[in-house]
This record gives sequence, structure tokens and C-alpha cells, in this order.
Amino acid sequence: MNSNVKLRRATALTGGAFALALALAACGGGNDTPEGAVENFMDGGAEDLFTAIVDGDADKASETAEEHFCADDVASVEEAAAAFEGMSEEEKATAGEEFDMFNDMSYEIGEVNEEGDTATVALSITADGETTDETFDLAKEDDAWKLCGMF
Repeated sequence: MNSNVKLRRATALTGGAFALALALAACGGGNDTPEGAVENFMDGGAEDLFTAIVDGDADKASETAEEHFCADDVASVEEAAAAFEGMSEEEKATAGEEFDMFNDMSYEIGEVNEEGDTATVALSITADGETTDETFDLAKEDDAWKLCGMF
């Protein structure tokens, strides 16, 4: 497969997932509350995840995804990282430029709705001077809150 096609596919896959997660942003509040799980992801997990994906490090991407995401999303993260494996450093750098927004990002947690083992957390995310309102869905898995439907 042509490397330009691979780069476009990998960038589209990651960009699409990124748009769903942020339209996103490791050691915040922990995963013992819905708010804590979102803070944990936003304060380092998102950057760690996308760095691992762009680096083509499927093991690190999978490990980070398992910490933050529902089990159903982990396989999609592994696929995204695999799409970057074998790319040249130049191709990875070009794809990674899309994630420079982590350098100047802030967020504010809004309304939290928790019902049993599911929850939603509203978030206002500001990056590159633009604010986006997002709602993250979470589920409790193995006594920890995990973000779901991100990928």
C-alpha cells in the first residue's frame, strides 16, 4: 500500500477518533469517580494515548487505553496504533502535528450525571483559542470508571 495512502488512512482514523474524544485532551483525580476518570484522562492520559498512537507503539497505546477506556474501545485504539507502525519518522511527525493542541489546552468540568454503573460528564474544552462543549459517557468496569465510546 502506498505510504501516502497509509498516512491518510492513519491520520483519518486517529483524527476521527480524536474528534470524537475532543472534537480531547496522568495523574489527576483517579478513576474512583466519573469526574476523576475524566480529569485523569484530560490531565495526561489523552496526550499519552495519542503520542503512543502516532509513535506506532501499540503496546503503550493499549496500556494507556486499558487505564482510561471501556474494554470495547481498547481494540480500536490498538488498530489506530497499528496503522502508524511502519511509517517513516517524517510521516509520523506530520500526523502528530495535529495533536500540538495539547500544549495549550484547558478544560472545565460541568454537570455530572451518575446512574448506577453509568455516568455522563459535561466538559468545556478550550484549545487553539476555540471552546468546544463535549459530553463523555462512562461506565464502571472492575470498580473503576472508564470512558466509553471514544473510539
